[in-house]
Amino acid sequence: MAREEVHDIVIVGGGICGLALSLGLHRKGIKSLVLERSNYLRSEGAAMGVHGNGWHALDQLKVGTDLRNCSIPLTGMHYEYVTKDDKNVKTYRRELRCLRRKDLIETLGRYVPAEQLRFGCHISSVDFDSQTNLHVVTTRDGTTIKAKVLIGCDGSYSIISKSLKLDRPKFFPIWITRGFTTYPEGHDFGNHFLRLAAPNGTIFGRLPIDDKTIHFFVTHFAEPPGDMNDPKFAREYTVELLKGTPREITESVKNCDMDTLSIKQAGYRTPWSILNQKFRRGTMIVAGDAMHQMGPFIGQGGSAALEDAIVLTRCLSNAINAPTDSSSDKKWVERVEDALDVYIKERRPRLMRLAIQSYLVGTLLSTKSWIAKLFAIFCLSVFFGGNNLNHALFDCGTI
Repeated sequence: MAREEVHDIVIVGGGICGLALSLGLHRKGIKSLVLERSNYLRSEGAAMGVHGNGWHALDQLKVGTDLRNCSIPLTGMHYEYVTKDDKNVKTYRRELRCLRRKDLIETLGRYVPAEQLRFGCHISSVDFDSQTNLHVVTTRDGTTIKAKVLIGCDGSYSIISKSLKLDRPKFFPIWITRGFTTYPEGHDFGNHFLRLAAPNGTIFGRLPIDDKTIHFFVTHFAEPPGDMNDPKFAREYTVELLKGTPREITESVKNCDMDTLSIKQAGYRTPWSILNQKFRRGTMIVAGDAMHQMGPFIGQGGSAALEDAIVLTRCLSNAINAPTDSSSDKKWVERVEDALDVYIKERRPRLMRLAIQSYLVGTLLSTKSWIAKLFAIFCLSVFFGGNNLNHALFDCGTI
């Protein structure tokens, strides 16, 4: 028999943003229900670099200390080239560490009350009941979940984004291989982020996670001629792309942990869509990649999602926990709608800046037009100070 239930806040998606938001609300004494389609916490994906702005968000959620124990601090970035004896070293002004996605997801999930996590929820439809002013989520098993507030943190192909009629993500002609390599006896790569340009234009990146594990990525510019979901193909194809690089580079791919290896195309939402689109309808809204997926070129996708969670927690808690003379549902909804508008107003300029910078770097890497390249270089130099990390200095505030 089909079940029906009602909740104040329902979060669709148990990834980074969804779990961080649920945890933030929990810290403020507000219950939420997270609907996750997987049967367990999703930890697929290799790792992510977390800049200082992301660590600030994690500290607000009171999980920063736990996660710092999972990774070493990176002191800077080394830009190197196979074809010339040249090295550009950039020192980081703020904290940067590379986190396993698994560690981040499991740590966030550990602090969210178990009764607020619902797994195996495959959503078949999202509707709105105008009589009760509730959003109606129906799952494949026939369960009906009604929510006063519905928040889509369900990633690139978000069903909530679709309900809001947001533009679908676009793709750069760029593919990225990612994976881990474990060195049981330890590695000697230091604690810096290496970015190496190969002779054929392929870019290799290496970020130590701890003294025995590295995360690597390989950026390439032609669609792989095989099954990108096949780890053996992904390894062989990527090793071939890295011909002519130092042996330690190719060996790190050859000896990678096969179950972490993947190739994916770089997706993004255009800066103009972030500028123009309406992210809210009533008390339904989106956050994280469902709102602003961006290419990985400035390493801010995950940290931006954590920022979303902090700002949205603050806005909702200010509205829900505020003293009021009225206990009517109508007034409650009006306060929440105003809070969601404050969230969008606060986040849009920040997301625009990140999206534009990421889009320009992606264009610079992928376009064959010299005019487009020069335009991207000009804009990056004038508006972003060239290849800088000022985006990591942002402070999203407290919960």
